[in-house]
Amino acid sequence: MVLVSCRNCHKVFEREDYSDFTCTRCNHKVRHRIKDSLQVSLALTICAILLYIPAMLYPIMEVTKFGITTESTIFEGVISFLEYENYFIAFVIFTASIAIPIIKLAGLIFIFVSIKVNVKMSNSIRVIIFKFIEAIGKWSMIDIYVVALLSSIVQLNEIFNIKGGIAATSFALMVILTMIAAHRFDTRIIWDE
Repeated sequence: MVLVSCRNCHKVFEREDYSDFTCTRCNHKVRHRIKDSLQVSLALTICAILLYIPAMLYPIMEVTKFGITTESTIFEGVISFLEYENYFIAFVIFTASIAIPIIKLAGLIFIFVSIKVNVKMSNSIRVIIFKFIEAIGKWSMIDIYVVALLSSIVQLNEIFNIKGGIAATSFALMVILTMIAAHRFDTRIIWDE
């Protein structure tokens, strides 16, 4: 006899095996594991990595001041804040826009590969890494919020104007894909032998 819980209503069933069935409480299909969870999460993470490249190379913000448009990437923004001696803002932008996405992407890839390659590591450490990645995931959107806020407030035609660049879309999609990949991943796979 095995115990299987419904992921929708959390009712626990005592079953003979792990075959799929329908929950008697909520009519939700109950499976032992989410189907193709690892493959879908890995594919979303690879897509996020591919979106991270244009997010770092192309301009995230276009500022028009007196008819002259200047574009800046995320890294150029960090450097300009350092030049103006705004170290705290430079640190926040570097952490939220460069460091956290790299940590998330590398951490997700490491977890997915370590499951398939069978790396000698405690399963509880994998779960802690995954929970950490899930916790820091939403903080990468700070850049997108700043660009959206500035571009909606500062609109004085050719005198002074701020709008988001190509990288803003790539960066937002990258963050969203990593959050979906983390949400879609069934952590119970880590404990399967």
